[in-house]
Amino acid sequence: MDKMTRRDTLKLLAIVTFGLVACQPPNPPELTAVDIVSQASKALKVVKAVHFKLSSTGGMMSIGTGLVAKTIEGDVVQPDRVKGTAVSTFGKVTVEINFVVIGTRQLITNPITKQWQALPATDAAPNLLDPDKGAAFLLAQATNLKKLDNETVGGVGCYHLAATIPATLIAGLVGAAGSASLLTGEIWIATSDSLPRQISMTGPVTTEEPPAIQRVLELSNFNESITIDTPA
Repeated sequence: MDKMTRRDTLKLLAIVTFGLVACQPPNPPELTAVDIVSQASKALKVVKAVHFKLSSTGGMMSIGTGLVAKTIEGDVVQPDRVKGTAVSTFGKVTVEINFVVIGTRQLITNPITKQWQALPATDAAPNLLDPDKGAAFLLAQATNLKKLDNETVGGVGCYHLAATIPATLIAGLVGAAGSASLLTGEIWIATSDSLPRQISMTGPVTTEEPPAIQRVLELSNFNESITIDTPA
């Protein structure tokens, strides 16, 4: 058989290279903002517990019974349990108020006596992890979605989105009833597991809050084992 020329060798290499490239699977299409939020909504539906921290600037958050808070931190367990601590003010004194929500029952520690007391029954907003009415459902209602540059939150790479978000998403964390208002905000959703790591919102959730209040909700420790019972 005749010896292959240099030109023949180059042709053969080109054919083989082209064949290898053609056999490579195509890159998946880039996710749209709607796709990212839809995946986050689905991922949240199966979360059983999460740790949260809610903080505000430009005003204090109303937490019912005339009290306000700068920060609220605690845990949420599906479908209807929340416990945490609010850093509040009582007159000119800064105090910590512990709270527990189980179903429609809400209990807080008295700022003076530190004893637990029940609050009057109210139509509280849905639990954050309620799969049908909580954050999974409310995220899917977000509008005006727009992709921003990806960012890192708590060491986790995240999609960063601008959005208009239902205020009810955080109302249950401050003991407020569901609000029909929509708030301008931003959402950070992990690229690895589609779970939201941070949500910022501008505007009041209750009529007692200032119009320019801004708050940031941080979520972490998904699906850890957490027990929330009625205080003794």
